[in-house]
Formats: sequence, C-alpha cells, structure tokens
Amino acid sequence: MSRKQKEIQNQADQEHPKKRKKHLRKKDRVDQIIRIEELEELMSKAGDEGDPETIVSMYMPHRKRRRIGAALLQLDRLNFLLLILLLVAAILFITAFMQEKMGNFTINLNRLELYRKGISISETGNFEDATARLTASNVQDATNISIDDLPGDLDGQEGSHNGKNYMAYTYYLRNAGKEDLGYIATITLDSCAKGAEKAVRIAVWRNGERVVYAAPATDGGDEEGCTSFESDNLVCTYTEKDFLVGNVDRYTIVIWMEGDDPECVDSIIGGSVEFSMHIDADYDDQTSLLWKFVRDIKDTLTGDKPIDAAGNEAPNGSYYPDREITWSTRRNK
Repeated sequence: MSRKQKEIQNQADQEHPKKRKKHLRKKDRVDQIIRIEELEELMSKAGDEGDPETIVSMYMPHRKRRRIGAALLQLDRLNFLLLILLLVAAILFITAFMQEKMGNFTINLNRLELYRKGISISETGNFEDATARLTASNVQDATNISIDDLPGDLDGQEGSHNGKNYMAYTYYLRNAGKEDLGYIATITLDSCAKGAEKAVRIAVWRNGERVVYAAPATDGGDEEGCTSFESDNLVCTYTEKDFLVGNVDRYTIVIWMEGDDPECVDSIIGGSVEFSMHIDADYDDQTSLLWKFVRDIKDTLTGDKPIDAAGNEAPNGSYYPDREITWSTRRNK
C-alpha cells in the first residue's frame, strides 16, 4: 500500500470508526482461525502420544477453570448447598483440632456427659467464669531448674502463675448439677522434641496432696522422689467414684525440666513438651443424643432443676438452694 493509499485509509477510518472496528473484529476471527489451524497441525504431529487436553490448554490457558465453573453452575441447588456445608464442616474441624493443640497445657472437660450435667471447671474458686476448657499460659525460653528451687506456695494461687523456668496452673472442678457421679482425669503427653520428655517433671496437687511424675529412669525404675509415667503417652490417672453434688476438687499442675536428672543433658536444649488434661465420665452412657435433648427440655418445662440443653451454660448449683457452690462453700471440706 502506497503512502497516499494509507492516508486515504486513515481518513476513511476517522470518518467511519464503526467500519474500522468491524475490520478489526474480522481480523481477530482470522487470527483465531489461524491458531486453530496451528493447533490441528500440532496435534497431528504429536500423534497418539500427545495429550489433547495439554495441547488445548497451551492455547486456552483458562480452559480448566472455565470447565470447573461450568460444572458448578450445572449442579442443582441442593448439591451445591451440600458442598458448601461439607466445606464449612471441614474448616470447623481443622479449627477445632488446631485449638486443641494450642498452648503447653490445656484442660478439656467432656461436654456431652459432664458439662451438660452441671460439671464445670474454672480458674477461680468462685466459678465466675465456669467453662469446659482452660488453657495455661506458655513459658518462653525456659531452662532447667531443681525441684528444690521451686516456690513453696505453688498450690496457694489460682489460674496461671508461671515462674521463670516452670509452668504452674491451678483450677477447680465442681459438681453443681443434680446427680452424684464419677469422673476420670488423665494427663497425657501430646508431643515432645529432642528427648525433653526424659527430663521433664510434672507435679500434681489434688486437694492439697502432691505427687511428682517423671519418665522412668534409664534402668526402668522410678526417678528419685517420683512416680513413673503410666505409659509413653499417659502421665497419670485420677479416678473419683463419688463426686457428689456440691463437691469441688482443686488441681494444681506444675511442669519443669529437672536439672538434677541425669538425662537433662545438652542434647535436649531447644526441646519442648506439650501436655493436656482430660476429664471424662467414668461411665458409658449409650442414650441417644435426641433422647438426652428431649429429657433436658422436659426438665426445663417442669422446672425439675433444668440443665442447659445446649451445653453452653454451667448451672450455679442445686445442692445449696440459697447460695452458689464455691471452693469455700463446697460439700467435701
């Protein structure tokens, strides 16, 4: 095309912009036809060994996403709702699992068989914040310490009261329901690193009585002044058969790395341990969830000392009609 012809074409485009756009669209279609021809040629060269999906994706990079979107649009509303519910359930499960592993020490109370029946735990003896789960504060950059260097009033405080090189936590367990029952409390070793569990110590005060637990010594016997772990992952078990209405138990747990332990060596520097305490019922109730819910609603309607059916609120107590059950007013003094 000569220079004069180009000038004439440019002037025509300015006078008729729609014709220009139509010309461009036509050119786009031609380019598209060329690309398809190239695609067919490439597929013929690849033969049977070529993957059509891979070759097509080279020319249409967003093809898979478009196909997934089209498939989702084809789902009916019910299937789409079920898919959303499955995703939400998966997210909630992962979140709950992560929460169960947070912190150096957690206390978890069985919600279904204990909390909904009036059993609760709290950091304070007044049970102002009664709940079913407690988490102790972490201890950062802790090193070893001797049991002789621990404070003497560890069982005289409440909640988290960590020291420089030890974790200390005190909480209360209360039966403020409407029936006497029993419970089993276990402390488990959930995770460890670099052999730190071999030199760790766990002191447990239950209503003022202390027992110190440790992993077995190298010869298989008990460490001096300690009771050995029940197994590799189970530290100890406390069983209470007669946890009567109005009873309150107090637990203090102290965890530290024992500097006088022969296995407290340089190789465990930077190691870590994580424990948790689980409080479960000492019985196996096979009653269906539906019947339990119906029974709770019946108690609520009849005023028969109702328990929160949803299991979200702890009752104040039914043993003493005129005041709440606390550590100072407990039945098992």
